[in-house]
Amino acid sequence: MNIRKSKGITLISLVITIIILIILAGVSINLVLGENGLFNMAKNAVKQTDMASIKEKIQTEILEEQLNNEGNITNDTLKEILESYGELSNEENILDRTLTTSEGNYAIKVSEIFSGTTVKDPIIEDKSGASKPNVRKISQKTYVTWELNEAGTAYEMKEKQTVAPDYWYDYEKGKWANIKTSQNGLEAYWVWIPRYEYKVPTSTTAVQIEVKFIDKTKTTPDEGYTIHPVFTNAGNGGFGELDGIWVAKFETVSSSPEADKGGGADGSLKVQVIPNQPSWRGLGDKGGIAFKACRNMTNSGGVLEGSKVDSHMMKNTEWGAVAILSQSKYGVYNLESLNGKKGNSEYQIWNNPSSEQYITGYVGPTKDSYYYHKEGEEQEQVQTQPYNSANGPKASTTGTIYGVYDMAGGTIEAVAGTMKGKTDNLEYAKSMFDIENQTKPEGMTTEDFAKKYIDLYEYYDYAVDEYNFKCISGDALKETQKWNQDYSGFLNTAYPIFGRGYGGSSATCGIFAFDNITFGESGTFRVVMIPQ
Repeated sequence: MNIRKSKGITLISLVITIIILIILAGVSINLVLGENGLFNMAKNAVKQTDMASIKEKIQTEILEEQLNNEGNITNDTLKEILESYGELSNEENILDRTLTTSEGNYAIKVSEIFSGTTVKDPIIEDKSGASKPNVRKISQKTYVTWELNEAGTAYEMKEKQTVAPDYWYDYEKGKWANIKTSQNGLEAYWVWIPRYEYKVPTSTTAVQIEVKFIDKTKTTPDEGYTIHPVFTNAGNGGFGELDGIWVAKFETVSSSPEADKGGGADGSLKVQVIPNQPSWRGLGDKGGIAFKACRNMTNSGGVLEGSKVDSHMMKNTEWGAVAILSQSKYGVYNLESLNGKKGNSEYQIWNNPSSEQYITGYVGPTKDSYYYHKEGEEQEQVQTQPYNSANGPKASTTGTIYGVYDMAGGTIEAVAGTMKGKTDNLEYAKSMFDIENQTKPEGMTTEDFAKKYIDLYEYYDYAVDEYNFKCISGDALKETQKWNQDYSGFLNTAYPIFGRGYGGSSATCGIFAFDNITFGESGTFRVVMIPQ
C-alpha cells in the first residue's frame, strides 16, 4: 500500500518564516521611521530648505540696505530687519543671538545669516516718543542736516550722509527728520511725519493743538484724543496701520523746471522736490497727470526707482496731518522755534509770497507779506529769501529749517480730495483724477483704489446746496477755517477739487478749489511716500 507524503508547510517552517518577516519589517520600519529613517531625513530636508529660504530673504534685505548706504548697516537696522522675521534672543552682541522665526518656528543663529560688521548707531536725544523714521525700503537716500554758518547768514546743508548722523532729529526741538533721494538726475527732499493722536481744537483762532506721538500698535486713543486717520488702517484704505508718512518738503518741481507751465501731458516730465525752483503748475488735465506723475515716481527713470514705497499725490487728510502737527509743541510752538516767545502771536507759519515764478521754499519779509504791497497807486514786488537764509525757516511748519515749506503761500496746491457724485460716488474721482485709467496693484478695484488714495466728500450742488462743512476727520478744514485770516470755503459742483496753502498759513480751507476744467496756471501739487 503506497502512502503519499504531504508537501505542506510545517509549523516550524511557518514560525521561522514569520520571524524572518518580522525582522525584515522591523528593519524597514526603522529605515522609514527611525531616528535616521527616510521620513525624518525628508522632514529634515524640508526644514533645511525652509531655513535656507528664510536666510536668503533676510540676507537679501541686508544687502539692499548695504547697497543703499555704501556698504554700511547699523546694529539697529540689522536688528529691525531680523525682528521682522521673528523674535531675537537677548545676548548683548547681536551676532551671538538666535532668531526664532515666525514662519516655521525655526531657531537660526544670527552669525549664520550675517557675518559682517556693523557701524555704530546714531546718538538720538529725541524723547518725544516719535516713531523712528522708516527708511529701510527707500533707495539711494542720504540723511540731511544743516548748520548755521559762522556769519549767521545761511544754513549750510550736510547732505552726503549715507548713515544716519548723530542728533539727526529731535522733535521736541522742532527738528523733524529729513532725507534726500537722488536718482536718474533727479532729487527729492522728504520730511518724516510720525504717527500721533491729538485733541480736536474748537477755537476759531490759531491755538496750540495737543499732540501725542504714539506707536503703530496703539489703535485706541487716549480719552479725549483722536488718532489721526492717515495713520490708521481705515485711513490707509485697509492696507494696515502706519508708523508715519514721508511728505515732500517743498512743492513739486518738474524734471525740467523751465517747462513748469502746462508741461507733462505726454508723461515725459518726472517729479522732483527741490527748493529755489518754479513749482510745477498748469497741468490742465483736471488732475490725472499730477496723480499719475506721483504714482510713477518708483518706475524706471523716477527719483524713487527701486524703492519699495507707495508714492502718491497728497490727500487732503495728509495735508491736514501736517497742518495739525505744525500747530503743536512739535511745530511752530516748539521752544526752539525762531518765531518768538512761547505763546506769542508770532507763532504762525510765515508766508511764501506769490510771484510770477512761484519759487519753492521762499519766505517774505513779514509773516503776512504777499507778492505786491500797495503804496498809493504803485505796487512793489516783495523781496523774498530762500529757505536756508537766516530768515527762511520762518516759512516752515516748525519755525526751523527742518520743517515742511510752501504750505503757506507759494501757489495753490491741489490735493487728492473731491466730491462724491450725485448718483455715482466715484463720478468726480473718475473725471478729476482719471482713476479708471491709473495703474493699480493687481486685483485692486477702482473703488478700493479711490478709498486708499482719495478723500471723498459729500455731494454739493453749487446752485442748490449751502456749505455746511461736512469735513473728514483730520483734514484740518473746519477746525482751522479762521486761523490767521486764511481763506476758507468748500467743494461744490463748480469747484470739485480742494486747493490748499494759498494765503495765510497751512490751515487754509481751500476756497480756491479747482474747477472741473483745469488746474489753471497757478495750481500745483505735493507728494507723499509710504514705506511698504
